[in-house]
Amino acid sequence: MSFEGRKISISELLKFLGISNKSINDDITISRVCSPKNVENPCVVVISDEKHLKKLKDTPTLLVVSKNLEVPPEIEKKTILVRVENPRLILAKILKILYPETYPVGISPKASIGKNVEIGENTYVGDFVFIGDNVRIGRNVKIYPGSYIGDNTQIGDGTVIYPNVVIFPNTLIGRNVRIYPGAVIGKEGFGFVSHKGEHIRLHHVGIVEIADNVEIGANSCVDRALLDKTYIGEGSKIDNLVQIAHNNRLGKGVILVSQVGLAGSVEVGDQSILAGQVGVADHVRIGKNVIVVAKSGVTKNLKDGKIYGALLPAMEWSKWKKIYALLLKLPKILRRLKGLNF
Repeated sequence: MSFEGRKISISELLKFLGISNKSINDDITISRVCSPKNVENPCVVVISDEKHLKKLKDTPTLLVVSKNLEVPPEIEKKTILVRVENPRLILAKILKILYPETYPVGISPKASIGKNVEIGENTYVGDFVFIGDNVRIGRNVKIYPGSYIGDNTQIGDGTVIYPNVVIFPNTLIGRNVRIYPGAVIGKEGFGFVSHKGEHIRLHHVGIVEIADNVEIGANSCVDRALLDKTYIGEGSKIDNLVQIAHNNRLGKGVILVSQVGLAGSVEVGDQSILAGQVGVADHVRIGKNVIVVAKSGVTKNLKDGKIYGALLPAMEWSKWKKIYALLLKLPKILRRLKGLNF
């Protein structure tokens, strides 16, 4: 169930979207976006495929569908129907129009601000925020309560840092970045030298650099490099509960879904997608436009533009034990049947 947003006439909404329809009455308004199975008029429903159309429980005021989708006549008669090339893109635009984000402005007297700090105009610093020395904060930045910003950090214009984020010293953050609650940026990487039974920490003196338009999800971690930098490329989107280890380099537009874990010195090429719970070994290079399916382990370099994955869906445990027992015997069976070396 969606909450009510800004009230707007459908004719005005379509004008914002660049969709021409002169026959629509200016008096017809909508105030929310609804899912197909929870229509609360006046609202808009956006549908991209037939399976979602079948879930439509009521006829919305405005129905936006893909151009080639066949809409039943009884529905088409009761709604204002708009056909578009990319319904998901239109949905993103409608959500932005009907539910505009608002942010506070001002610096709380309960914030702790260090020496030689520059703060741009229209910036918000909430209660109990700690800002270290020599920090540079751009215009329209929002730092919500309880966050920690270490010394010598730079934060670009329009960036939003939600509550209880920790940003260690010497971190570089670009423009229009979003960092969600509980994320930790710039923690020392996990590196040790073992000597005579003792694990001796390698003090990491590198940095983290985050390019423009990046999003980092709640409780995700980006570790700083040993000597150089851990880099997150422009427009990359990182889900909740993701681990990015020291010296990693992500290209432009990379997507890491929840519970992905990257070991040290991993490179991920532009526009690649790692689905949930993918694990990547250290020093692996993943090419551009690669997709790795959920729960896969990556131990070797992956070539550009391919889909990779190896997973086994859950099954009854007793059945899996029998399959595993046969797998152990498979090389012997192959040699016997085909004379193959395995």
